[in-house]
Amino acid sequence: MFDYRQLIADLPSLVQGMGVTALVTLASFIVATCLGVILGGASLSSRRPVALSARTVVRIARATPEMIAVFWAYYCLPILIGANLSGLTCGVLALGLIGGGYMAEIVRAGILAIDKGQWEAAKSLALPRAVTWGRIIAPQAARKMLPAVVNYFTDLLKATTLLAGIGVGEVAYVAYMSGSASFRYLEPLTGVAILFFLVVFPLSLLARHLGASARTQR
Repeated sequence: MFDYRQLIADLPSLVQGMGVTALVTLASFIVATCLGVILGGASLSSRRPVALSARTVVRIARATPEMIAVFWAYYCLPILIGANLSGLTCGVLALGLIGGGYMAEIVRAGILAIDKGQWEAAKSLALPRAVTWGRIIAPQAARKMLPAVVNYFTDLLKATTLLAGIGVGEVAYVAYMSGSASFRYLEPLTGVAILFFLVVFPLSLLARHLGASARTQR
């Protein structure tokens, strides 16, 4: 039977593990966003070799399973670069690099969604390229991308549980260790499910709200 006392006893360690999960998510998101902006912009370049190279990298990233990327980064990357890397570092790099492919598509779609009239108006006013991007294109594209970005962030948050396989002390790993110590997996894993629901459900509602707002503004 379900033991609520066991769940209450496990809760502090699960919350601590959730803090590590949040750290991994934010760090991976930053890496993915930076890479996504670069690849997304490059994929729209008028220089064909640049655009083709960027799109190839994006396809490879999107085609690679996250679990394979995490294990490859943990077991293979240190050998290639000749340096010891922590599981946390390898996990962040793996999720961030894979996520860069998804963010690149979001960035690309956001830029392409801008009406051509905006570009033509900026060109007719002879605005500098930096002003066109910084004051006209980027703000509009960011608003259009926001729902997809929130959805991606939610998926990334759930993907951090893969790092339990390489010993990173995020919430799923904490639950597994707690279960192996007490031989009761029901309570800690249920606690993990509850914690994720409390975080993911509001994010899903936010993404839905942002998507509805974007549609009404068209």
